[in-house]
Amino acid sequence: MRIHPGKSEGGASSFDPQTLLLLETTFDEARLTLKFVGNKTVKPDELARSVLRMAMEGEGERDPVRLHDGALERLLPATTLREAS
Repeated sequence: MRIHPGKSEGGASSFDPQTLLLLETTFDEARLTLKFVGNKTVKPDELARSVLRMAMEGEGERDPVRLHDGALERLLPATTLREAS
């Protein structure tokens, strides 16, 4: 995933370089998780939007584990992730 600093689709959010790296790493880890659980229905752009929404909502999540888990929970039934654990 490539995230560029600047304005987002719906507003004026921008991310500093450290946050961009965090978001890219989170996206990569979440894609690996999807692959591990055998999910082939979530498209990369859907996952990227989910990660970005987590980072932009409220105070903006910056914890990598909560970003990862929250982004996936928005896209997959909880049972899918529990069964893979």
